[in-house]
Formats: sequence, C-alpha cells, structure tokens
Amino acid sequence: MNRVSQSGFSLVELSIVLVIVGTLAASAVIPLSSSVRQARYKQTDGQLESIREAMHGYLASNGKLPCPVEIESDIAVNTDESNVCSRAFGGVPAVAIGVMGERGANGVLLDRWGRPIYYAVSMTDSKASGTRGYPDWLSVGEPSSVGAGNLTADLQLCRSTASKACARRNLVANQIVWVIYSLGERDDNKGLQAENQDDDNVFTISAYSMNAEQPFDDQIIWASRSEVVYWLLKANWLP
Repeated sequence: MNRVSQSGFSLVELSIVLVIVGTLAASAVIPLSSSVRQARYKQTDGQLESIREAMHGYLASNGKLPCPVEIESDIAVNTDESNVCSRAFGGVPAVAIGVMGERGANGVLLDRWGRPIYYAVSMTDSKASGTRGYPDWLSVGEPSSVGAGNLTADLQLCRSTASKACARRNLVANQIVWVIYSLGERDDNKGLQAENQDDDNVFTISAYSMNAEQPFDDQIIWASRSEVVYWLLKANWLP
C-alpha cells in the first residue's frame, strides 16, 4: 500500500518565515519614513519660495512690508489695519500676503510639519528723515519719506550663535530686512537652531544635521536691504 506524504510547515519553519517577513517589513518602513520626510522638506521649500514672491508683490502694492502675526494668539487679527507695526517677530500673515496653505487659528501660515512659519523684520527707524516712531519698512509712506539713501536694516545671518552681533568671520549677510523660516521636523531649542528661536536680530544658517547635540534642519529665506530697495524703486515707491 502506497502512503501519501503530507506536506506542510512545522512550527520552526513558520517561525523562520515570520522573522523574515518582519525583517523585510521593517526595512521597508525606514525608506518610506525617509521619503515622507524629504517630501515635507521639499514642499516647505516650495512654500518659502511662494512666500518670497508674495512678499515682493505685497511690497510693490503697498510700499511697505506686512506686520508679523502674533503666534501665541488664537484670534485672527488684521495686522495691517494700523499704520504702525510694533512687532518685529511673529508668523507669516497668510491672508495679508495672499499665500495659500494650511493656517493656524490666528491666520499664521503653517509649514508641512504643522508648525508656524516664522517671520522677523527689521525695526530700524531713521533719525535723519521720516517720522520718528514709525518703523521704516513697516509704515505706510515711510520708505518714501526716509529715502533710499537713509534706509538701513539690522538683521544678520550668521554661521554660529551670537549674543548680540555676529562676528565678522562667521557673518553670512548683514543689512537684512526680513527673515522667514521653518523650524523643520525638529524644533529642538539647542545648538545652532537655538539662535533662530531667541527673538533677537541674529539668525543662523548651517548644513543639515541630525546630531542630537547640534541638530539643524531649519529652512530659511531672507531679503537684503538692496533687494527690498530694488523692488520699492521698481514699483515707484521711492523717488
């Protein structure tokens, strides 16, 4: 009598198969996570470039820059209703500059990580001309009253942290009128990233790093004094 052999998996073989499947699944998760992360960085880069164009458009239309949005507020406020802006730091005012994208309850534009996109602007106020107490870049008619020769800016971009001013050897750019940036995936308040979270006039830029002690994944754009003056001249806001 012939016996029919029965085939199947033993418990040991089944365990090996499960281990292999688990390993393959885990190895697939890492590239997928990395892909999603890179996509968000790329999308945020696109957001920042759209903001740059919108800032130029707002400047050309209004002859001044928009006032930053107060990030801690839960209420949407039209920051441009007043002729005087007293806020040097805050968020990007999505409504004022007409940029599409996810927004917080207060109208601040959010990056692809769901965090506010930050906006800092120079509060210089010329002593030689214009109206005292009215920030030159943020007040209606001030750029024209002050004149191109007297318009200055005091924001700096640095390769290191700095308490008050960037050392010359680490200086990337000065005479910056505005800085706009995303804190990226990691908003750790440590290392070089801390410089972009202390609400002073110095900002830092560095290569991407996931080092636990010196992380840096901020994405930053800025406009120099000469760039902003160019757009004011082009739009006939300066004599």
